[in-house]
Amino acid sequence: MNFARHKLGSTGARRGGPRWALRVASLALLALLSACGFQMRGTTPLPFDSLYIGIAPNSRFGAEVRRAIAAASPDTKLVETPKEAEAILQQVRNSRSMREVSLNAQGRVEEYELGLVFTFRVVDAKGRALLPDTTLEAYREMQYNDQVVQAKEGQAESLYRNMEQSLVSRIVRRLTAPDVRLAAQKLENTKPGDEQGPVYNINQPTPQQNDRLPWNRPSITNGPASPDDDGTY
Repeated sequence: MNFARHKLGSTGARRGGPRWALRVASLALLALLSACGFQMRGTTPLPFDSLYIGIAPNSRFGAEVRRAIAAASPDTKLVETPKEAEAILQQVRNSRSMREVSLNAQGRVEEYELGLVFTFRVVDAKGRALLPDTTLEAYREMQYNDQVVQAKEGQAESLYRNMEQSLVSRIVRRLTAPDVRLAAQKLENTKPGDEQGPVYNINQPTPQQNDRLPWNRPSITNGPASPDDDGTY
């Protein structure tokens, strides 16, 4: 009986051996990846400690961009003025569009294409470009029926929101791309007399979003109203 217990204990030890070795190997791999700068999924730090975002903070789009950047790079401080920032995201263009795609036999619109175009750049505290002018576009098609105008206006606003969310994700991916980090490192090591490229005004006003759309529906032509565009989140 004692011999049987001894054999069982030895078998248990042998079975535990591979598991213990696997844990050790996993810990070693994590340590190696950390040393190489690997980041766990969900956080991708920006290459600067503080950032000013030149998108209206009381707009839904501006708020979503700030939330996404804060989640992706929690160690980057989002500041209130360009003077406080190590890097500045400048909005160059933010516009919506709507064009007719197809007409029915009576010449009435059956389908629209909605568009959202956002152009931005990122500069350092001296106005030097870390990321040159970058344009992101999103488009959605919408079936139209002039017998249910109010419902279609709500659908159009929902599609614009969907496009904004798509652009927010793409903005974050662009900011965390390797070339932005390399540009930041290059400018940090720039010496007087080195070629620096264009320099932008870090205090330029943020362009107003162009919500004027080419059809005569008042609630869309004047910019779709949104219940959370009143600055409350």
